[in-house]
Amino acid sequence: MIKPIRSDHDLELATERLAGLIKSNQEGAFSDEIEVLSTLIEQYERATIPMSTTSPVGAIRFRMDQQGLTPRQLEPFIGSRARVSEVLSGKRQLTLDMIRSLHEGLGIPYESLISKGGLDTEISGRAPGAALNRLNALGFELGSDGVPSFVREFQSPYAQRALHRKTRTQRAASKMDQGALLLWQAAVLRKSESRGPIARFDRSVFVAERLRKVARLSGRPDGPRRAIEAFAENGVSTVILPALPGTFLDGAAMTHRDGTPVIGLTLRHERIDNFWFTLLHEAAHISLHYDQLTDAGAVFVDDLEIRSEDEFEREADALAGESLIPNHLLSQVQWDEASTHDDIVALSIRTRVHIAIVAGRWQRDHQNYKKFSRLIERGTIRHHLQDF
Repeated sequence: MIKPIRSDHDLELATERLAGLIKSNQEGAFSDEIEVLSTLIEQYERATIPMSTTSPVGAIRFRMDQQGLTPRQLEPFIGSRARVSEVLSGKRQLTLDMIRSLHEGLGIPYESLISKGGLDTEISGRAPGAALNRLNALGFELGSDGVPSFVREFQSPYAQRALHRKTRTQRAASKMDQGALLLWQAAVLRKSESRGPIARFDRSVFVAERLRKVARLSGRPDGPRRAIEAFAENGVSTVILPALPGTFLDGAAMTHRDGTPVIGLTLRHERIDNFWFTLLHEAAHISLHYDQLTDAGAVFVDDLEIRSEDEFEREADALAGESLIPNHLLSQVQWDEASTHDDIVALSIRTRVHIAIVAGRWQRDHQNYKKFSRLIERGTIRHHLQDF
C-alpha cells in the first residue's frame, strides 16, 4: 500500500521500494506504482531539499546511491553504455528525452536535472562566438552575458510541460548546435514581437483550404509578400532570419507566450520552390499541430533536406505538398522519367502555382536535379521580403 512521505525515514523506504520495482519491471507490471512513487518522492524532495545547489550529474549520482543503481541500470533512461558514461563524466549534456525519462523512471525532480545542466549550459558555452556575432551583425545588440536571459525571455511558458512528453520536434542533423538554435529561435520571436500586433489567430479558419488559397499566390510576381501578409491577416506572424553558424535549417514553427503562431524562415536555399514548400510546411504544422505548439510546448525545427519518419513531419509534408500540387491534378499528367516540358507547364497552369514549384517537385520526386533545372528560379525571394 502506497503511503504519503512525511519524513526522511519514509523517503528511504519509498526509494528502496522504487529501486526494487524498477529492477523487477521488465514486463511493465509495476509501471503505475513506479509513477506514483516517483511523484511522491519528487514532491517531498522539492519541499525539503535545496535543489538549486544540485547539479544534474550530482542529482543522478545521489539517486544511484539511494537506490543502489549501477551505471548499466541507467541505460533505459539515458541510452547506450557509452552515453551513460559521457553523461556521468560531464562530457554530454542531458537531452529533453533523457530528462523526462530520468524524472519519470527515477523520480528525480526536473529542477535538479535542468538547474545547471539545462538552458544556461546549453547556450553559454556555444551560442557566444560565431552565432552571436552573426546575430549582432543582423541588428541585435546582445552581449554574451545577456544570452541566457535573452533566450529565457522568449521561452514558451509550456516548455516545462513539454518535458513530460517524448516529443521529437527537430527534423535536424545530429551536428546541429543546440545553443545556436535556441538563440535563433529567441531572435525570431523577438523580431516578430517588435513588428507589433497582428490579427488574432483563429485556428478554425486556418485549414487546408486556406493554405491552398495561399499557395496559388505563388504565380504572382509579389507572391511571397502577399502570402506572408495573408498569413498575418489570419493571425500568423512570419519572420525572415538567416540561419546562424552551427544551425542547418530551412524554417521553424513556434508560438509566442500568448499563443500567437510564428513561422521562422532562413531562406538558406533561395529557390522559388524551396521557399513555397518551406512556408507551407511550417503553416501545415500550425494548422495540424497547434496543440503540440501550445499544450506540449513544442517547436518544430526543420532541415527539409532530411527525410523524416516522424508522424508530425510526414503529416506536414503531405499537407504542404497537397496545398501546392493537389494529387488529383498531379494524376492528370505524365509524372515519370519521361515527363516533358509541356507536362510541367500543363500542371503549373492547372494547379495555378509557379512553374518552378512544379519543376522542383519533379526533381525531388525523381532525385534528378539536372532535368528542368532551367525552370528553377533562384535569387528572387529576398528583395520581396526585406521588411520581414
